[in-house]
Amino acid sequence: MAARFQSLDAYAKTLDDFSIKTLSGGIITVVAAAAVVLLVSLEFRAFQRIDMLPELVVDKERTEKMQINIDITLPRAPCVLLGLDVVDSSKEFQINLFQHVTKTRLSADGAEIGMDGSAAEKAKIETPKPDKDGKAYCGSCYGGVAPESGCCNTCDDVHKAYTRRGWAFTDPDSIEQCVREGYVTHIKEQAGEGCRMRGFIEVNRISGSFHVLAGESIKHAGERMHTYYDYMPTYDFSHAINRLSFGKEFSSQSNPLDGAAKTAVSPRAQFQYFTSIVGSEIRFLDGSVLHSNQYSATELTKDNGDKSASPAVLSAGYTPGLFFMFDISPMRVIYTETKQSLGTFLTSVCAIISGIFTVASLVDAFIFRAERALQRKHELGKLQ
Repeated sequence: MAARFQSLDAYAKTLDDFSIKTLSGGIITVVAAAAVVLLVSLEFRAFQRIDMLPELVVDKERTEKMQINIDITLPRAPCVLLGLDVVDSSKEFQINLFQHVTKTRLSADGAEIGMDGSAAEKAKIETPKPDKDGKAYCGSCYGGVAPESGCCNTCDDVHKAYTRRGWAFTDPDSIEQCVREGYVTHIKEQAGEGCRMRGFIEVNRISGSFHVLAGESIKHAGERMHTYYDYMPTYDFSHAINRLSFGKEFSSQSNPLDGAAKTAVSPRAQFQYFTSIVGSEIRFLDGSVLHSNQYSATELTKDNGDKSASPAVLSAGYTPGLFFMFDISPMRVIYTETKQSLGTFLTSVCAIISGIFTVASLVDAFIFRAERALQRKHELGKLQ
């Protein structure tokens, strides 16, 4: 049985007595072995690498909401009365979206001072004690829409009552609660400070805009109105966009406005950013899917009004601030994670080893025969 299998041997061996080792053969062997190690190492790196294959399709997703992640530093715009509003193409508008956005006060040199409107600041506001008859204090709402309790005991309560009524908060010095709490004084104390806004907002996944403005937006008769008060400090909308992304973040996400910075020539400057959002879908090797967005952006800077004018007296329809317009693309990019299979890796390794040593053997055979031919000619005296 062994003899039968031996007769099938396709790799006949040469006896050691009939084998010749040469210097050129040794050099070729070392070079071939080094080439095998190098190419197998590169192939192993390719085997470990995970690639993303993009595919462009029509966006058929019907997601109703979209998350916008923001981190913006305004070194010369105080946090107080700095608004964040959203308006979309369906005419729906949302004002003061700070449920998931924090405002951090910055000193003139950029150091963080603390959170604007923090619980610690509110804790300092004390409700007046009951009168001599023991009757609890119940502050007037000055014509605003009172809360369920019917009392506006703090300046903030009166402010909210005015907002519900659709009134501007133009004269806090005439309101007893605001005078007691030093509302205007607190606002003016932030003059010269900056602000950093961090967090996220949720908007309808349709075209629209969100903007950062000084002053206050109110709803009146179903319309949005923006007001700027005389007791407010000066706002300069020089800024740095630390992060701006739409949807969940992923490793290869493209956010072209990250790191963008602009310096305002005057407090009248208005900065506009126009973004085109493309839906993105990432399909991972483990079967999970992440839905997010990427965007491209262009920008425009405007400066309007008299140089000595405050934002309150600028031309109609013009408001200094940051405006981010977003448009939704009808296309979607699908990224699929791919990885080289083990079978492909082993096949490539075998091809590398066999190919290199086959070529090396051919080169060695050519050099050996050339050396033998030259040696014979030398022995015959044909070489001078």
